[in-house]
Amino acid sequence: MSLTFIHAADFHLGADLRRFGAAGERLADAQFAALDKTLRSAGERRADFVLICGDLFDSRSPSRSIIDKTRSIFSSYPSMMVFVIPGTHDFLSERPVFSSSQPEWAPENVTTLIDNALSPYQVRDKNTYLYFRANCSNKSHQSPVTGMIRTKEDGFHIGLAHGSLQTGSLDFDYDFPIGFKNITASRLDYIALGHWHRPRTEKSGRTTVAYSGIPQPLSYSDPEEGSVCITTIEDTGKVEIERIVTSSIALKRVSATIYHPQEAANLLENLADPNSIVKLAFRLSDNWSEAFDVEEVIEKAKARFLLVQPDIHNGPDSVRPRVPANGSNEQLIRAFTAELDHLRRADSSERAVIYEKAAEHGVKIITGEL
Repeated sequence: MSLTFIHAADFHLGADLRRFGAAGERLADAQFAALDKTLRSAGERRADFVLICGDLFDSRSPSRSIIDKTRSIFSSYPSMMVFVIPGTHDFLSERPVFSSSQPEWAPENVTTLIDNALSPYQVRDKNTYLYFRANCSNKSHQSPVTGMIRTKEDGFHIGLAHGSLQTGSLDFDYDFPIGFKNITASRLDYIALGHWHRPRTEKSGRTTVAYSGIPQPLSYSDPEEGSVCITTIEDTGKVEIERIVTSSIALKRVSATIYHPQEAANLLENLADPNSIVKLAFRLSDNWSEAFDVEEVIEKAKARFLLVQPDIHNGPDSVRPRVPANGSNEQLIRAFTAELDHLRRADSSERAVIYEKAAEHGVKIITGEL
């Protein structure tokens, strides 16, 4: 015997996409297309139900048009059971989005899990139990997994939560922290998470814990492809996860140092895609004093993308102090600027000027000029 379901999160319907100009309308349509594909895929794969683990909406008060579009899509799949919990953007409050167990955007096939009962919710006609904790704020030091403890050995036991795994050196104590100690203690078969936009799967004790990822990317820090999980749990406890691509628009960030306009032309030629929004972070070599020739190349290529957002900087490709170093401090200055350069390369290119200024002021401090 097995159970198959779709695990999704972070649709962020109604997000403010004005920064993308006219392309924002296409991106908003792609968000709803991702929700539709999620439900359609559930039917095609004969999934038992769909879980949406927070941030279905980008706010607690989505507009009337967002509510109507959402209800229309859910209503198009009346035989598919859907379970939704609040997240950090659409957290539980007196606002309309999760003001009741059956809000206006949710037709009969959609159940909102908001009562935070200690006993699990049993899925109709399934030997399946859902454990959950609805977020009541956008930040919290409390783990949303606390109190999720398997109540019986038989059946399938699944947790739903929206928060941040405490993993490695990452510490998100203020952001609904989810510790592996709580996960192991739960003894659940699977904990479906939302909040992080990149897919991730971990195992702790007998419990598999996973982030499904964002279904349609909305920022350059998101993965280029959006996805949801189709998860199968065997009665032996074995868990298998497959990712289904649900996005139709890719957001790409491309950083490069350009030594000749033809390099920019070749790069754009290889990237060209009418369904891509591209953030170009070009840093020009010392050969240029003006950026107009590269900007002309970009302007000609724009028609081959959904949107191109260029960010061009003149200057060298590394942090170099503009203050001469005296002999006694030369080694210290080299180490200092090398470390700044390492940080700059790990950061976004549009922040390069910050590191340039830091190098300038830091060297002045080392040499005693400040």
